Amino acid sequence: MLNALIADAQARLDQARRELRSAVLDFDVSDEKLLEIRAAARQVYDELRDLDRKKLKRGFFGFLKFR
Repeated sequence: MLNALIADAQARLDQARRELRSAVLDFDVSDEKLLEIRAAARQVYDELRDLDRKKLKRGFFGFLKFR
Protein backbone atom coordinates (compact mmCIF):
# COMPACT_ATOMS: atom_id res chain seq x y z
CA MET A 1 0.00 0.00 0.00
CA LEU A 2 2.72 2.45 0.99
CA ASN A 3 4.78 1.54 -2.06
CA ALA A 4 1.83 2.39 -4.31
CA LEU A 5 1.45 5.78 -2.62
CA ILE A 6 5.16 6.46 -3.08
CA ALA A 7 5.02 5.47 -6.75
CA ASP A 8 2.01 7.74 -7.30
CA ALA A 9 3.70 10.65 -5.54
CA GLN A 10 6.87 10.08 -7.57
CA ALA A 11 4.87 10.17 -10.81
CA ARG A 12 3.14 13.39 -9.73
CA LEU A 13 6.51 14.92 -8.80
CA ASP A 14 7.94 14.01 -12.20
CA GLN A 15 4.95 15.63 -13.90
CA ALA A 16 5.23 18.76 -11.72
CA ARG A 17 8.92 19.07 -12.56
CA ARG A 18 8.18 18.75 -16.29
CA GLU A 19 5.53 21.47 -16.02
CA LEU A 20 7.90 23.71 -14.07
CA ARG A 21 10.71 23.20 -16.56
CA SER A 22 8.35 23.99 -19.43
CA ALA A 23 7.02 27.10 -17.69
CA VAL A 24 10.53 28.40 -17.01
CA LEU A 25 11.39 28.20 -20.70
CA ASP A 26 8.12 29.79 -21.82
CA PHE A 27 8.42 33.55 -21.47
CA ASP A 28 4.66 33.99 -21.88
CA VAL A 29 4.06 32.50 -18.42
CA SER A 30 3.62 35.18 -15.79
CA ASP A 31 5.77 35.29 -12.68
CA GLU A 32 2.76 34.64 -10.46
CA LYS A 33 1.85 31.49 -12.42
CA LEU A 34 5.45 30.34 -12.26
CA LEU A 35 5.43 30.74 -8.49
CA GLU A 36 2.16 28.77 -8.27
CA ILE A 37 3.63 25.93 -10.31
CA ARG A 38 6.75 25.96 -8.15
CA ALA A 39 4.67 25.84 -4.95
CA ALA A 40 2.66 22.90 -6.30
CA ALA A 41 5.86 21.02 -7.16
CA ARG A 42 7.24 21.75 -3.72
CA GLN A 43 4.06 20.44 -2.08
CA VAL A 44 4.31 17.16 -4.00
CA TYR A 45 8.01 16.93 -3.11
CA ASP A 46 7.20 17.38 0.59
CA GLU A 47 4.50 14.73 0.39
CA LEU A 48 6.93 12.28 -1.21
CA ARG A 49 9.56 13.06 1.41
CA ASP A 50 7.06 12.35 4.20
CA LEU A 51 6.05 9.05 2.61
CA ASP A 52 9.69 8.04 2.28
CA ARG A 53 10.29 8.87 5.93
CA LYS A 54 7.24 6.85 6.91
CA LYS A 55 8.60 3.88 4.97
CA LEU A 56 12.05 4.22 6.51
CA LYS A 57 10.57 4.60 9.99
CA ARG A 58 9.45 1.00 9.80
CA GLY A 59 13.12 0.11 9.56
CA PHE A 60 14.55 -3.15 10.76
CA PHE A 61 11.78 -3.98 13.22
CA GLY A 62 8.95 -2.96 10.91
CA PHE A 63 7.70 -6.51 10.74
CA LEU A 64 6.84 -6.39 14.46
CA LYS A 65 4.17 -3.71 13.86
CA PHE A 66 5.24 -1.42 16.70
CA ARG A 67 3.50 1.94 16.49
